[in-house]
Amino acid sequence: MMELRINPEPSEIMHVDLNSAFAMAEQQANPLLRGKPVGITNRNNDFAICITSSYEARKHGVGVGTRLREARLRAPGFVMVESDSAKYGYINKKMRAIFESYSPVSYMKSVDEGIIDFRGMRGLLKGRSLEDVGRELKQRVHEEVGDYMTVNVGIAQNRWLAKVAAGFLKPDGLYMIGPDNLEVVYGMMDLVELPYIKQRNKLRLNEAGIYTALDFFRASEAVLTKQVFRGVNGHHWYLKLRGYETEVEYGIRTVGRSYVLEHRTADPEELATLLYKAAVKVARRLRKNNLAARGLMLRLTYARQAGPGEEARRNRMYGQYAWGERRMYRTPVRRADQLYQRALELFWRGPRGEVVASMAMTAYAVEPARTEQLALYESEDVRQDRIEDAMNIVNDRYGELTLVPAAVMKSKNPMPDKVPFGSVRYFD
Repeated sequence: MMELRINPEPSEIMHVDLNSAFAMAEQQANPLLRGKPVGITNRNNDFAICITSSYEARKHGVGVGTRLREARLRAPGFVMVESDSAKYGYINKKMRAIFESYSPVSYMKSVDEGIIDFRGMRGLLKGRSLEDVGRELKQRVHEEVGDYMTVNVGIAQNRWLAKVAAGFLKPDGLYMIGPDNLEVVYGMMDLVELPYIKQRNKLRLNEAGIYTALDFFRASEAVLTKQVFRGVNGHHWYLKLRGYETEVEYGIRTVGRSYVLEHRTADPEELATLLYKAAVKVARRLRKNNLAARGLMLRLTYARQAGPGEEARRNRMYGQYAWGERRMYRTPVRRADQLYQRALELFWRGPRGEVVASMAMTAYAVEPARTEQLALYESEDVRQDRIEDAMNIVNDRYGELTLVPAAVMKSKNPMPDKVPFGSVRYFD
């Protein structure tokens, strides 16, 4: 089989990566945090765990999953800050405006990274190179988003390689990958430095005699498809390693909410109230995107460690005992009361008497919500839909959970909105 040559097309995809986005946003907002080791957590209490950290903290080994007590021992002067979705929403909005000023084919693909596609847009650049545009963009972020905010810019022939390029010269770097230097770039990288190649993939590649990024690039399509990935994924890797586009943007596939409880509890009534509150938030997201979901998944983690025979249920990152249940239903739903009833059904299948440390509710198998036909007499379902629509209008104006079912107000645990990694849809 003839080997596929490197994509000869020019590098016209730009990947922009905000450096340590959440931590830098907090340092931008509070100058007293600048230059200090900072961690971000979703709930700032004695059980706080870093979901990300500043570059100053990373130098001391403080990163994702580091507990507050451990972070303070590792990094003198360490400060833990609770995440603030309003700040990140503001930054996301400003970044989108900058992106769209360069190309209509641009988007934020996650909270801290985005893509600008310049293919077919050369005429708008007025003879400037993409490196010049990248430097201009970096300056605009400094001026329009915040003087402490920096980004890495990567330029390449496809989105994956642009992300590879954005990983060089951090923080505040700019790098281009093209047909002329592609093999040189692979020669500088380890397998696990490539985006989406984790330890498990590395072991599979090693079994096929592939030990470096350059080996990976030089491997035949047959080896990747039949021996390493055993399927079409190997063909996709063969293409993207050579600069061809393989990534496809999908619509919303799941809508979920997860929370670390500020007041840990085993009280079934309190836990049921928290489930209702989570259902209200998930329902709000579904309705905002005109979606309904047939599947629902519930996951709880408990304060105690996993005991003998419970290893399969263990949360391996934090060592906590965890339980989860899911079910696919015949009919899609999107109202809070409907999601709550399904969540309760799953909840009562779980352990009793356990102190809950965190919970997560995820609606999956989503599909466009059906438009109800007008009827002479309103059904109870239609009436409930209209009530929930009215509540959402109020909450859109005055803030989430301003108007909620009375049962939700009984909860002792606050559930402030948090921005999940890898998603910017909640800013839409």
